[in-house]
Amino acid sequence: MGRYIFRIISGLVVVGVILFYMFTLQVREGQYAVVARLGKPVNVYKDAGLHRKLPWPFERYAIIDGRSRVFNTRHTEMLTRDKKNIILLSYAIWRVEKPLVFFQSIGTVDSADTKLDGLITNAKISVMGKNDLSALVSTNKDDLRVGEIESEILDMVEEEALTKYGIIIEQIGFKRLSLPEDNIKYVFDQMRAERAQYAARYRAEGEREASKIRSETDLEVSRILADANEKAARIKGEAEAQAAKIYADAHKIDPEFYRFTRSMESLKSLLSSQTTVILGTDAEPFNYLKSKSPK
Repeated sequence: MGRYIFRIISGLVVVGVILFYMFTLQVREGQYAVVARLGKPVNVYKDAGLHRKLPWPFERYAIIDGRSRVFNTRHTEMLTRDKKNIILLSYAIWRVEKPLVFFQSIGTVDSADTKLDGLITNAKISVMGKNDLSALVSTNKDDLRVGEIESEILDMVEEEALTKYGIIIEQIGFKRLSLPEDNIKYVFDQMRAERAQYAARYRAEGEREASKIRSETDLEVSRILADANEKAARIKGEAEAQAAKIYADAHKIDPEFYRFTRSMESLKSLLSSQTTVILGTDAEPFNYLKSKSPK
């Protein structure tokens, strides 16, 4: 009798467990559950825990991962505004925001990659068609627009991804830029040309600075020479004034001797020149050359 009761209790427990799992579903943290009755969604559970449902075949449910995921786009060749082919590999960080829309339009997380790839690739082709290659690759940082281009692509796809697929795209970025072989030579030529422009600009700035330094130096030399000439003229004037004073004092002491000395200086100056002068011996200062008879 006791064994019979034990079997009944055990059977009831098993039946209870089976019924429990038939009428409930477990939603973990970071998951969503969409419950469909006869193929039509009737409930969406976003909170973690146990939730009720009818057993199969009356209701079916799908668990959708709501955590952020990273998707890498395929290699796609596209044209820039300056008609250069590029192969741009990018990534997108996304998550399911509207599980019902996602379930109805895509169904599973694995199938979302194909939708995202087409959506992001079309946006990349459109945005890169409005930008030159130098916006992605350039030695001049003023030409680079990588961050702006990523934002433009995100702006183009985020609303459509949310309304059509129930997906929020949190970030789009570039992982790698590849160039077809025909473009590699162009890129290096462009980099050399930009380096040559930098070199020419630096040389011009150097010449301008050197010219400025030379001008300042010439101005300083002119100022120093002017000060020196002024000082020399002042010293010469003072010396001549002092010499004139000495001559004047000598004239006061012995006028006859002063006149004789000045005549001798004039005679020396005239005789030392190569000019032939014929004057009478009675004119000064040649009168001193005549020998006078002793009285």
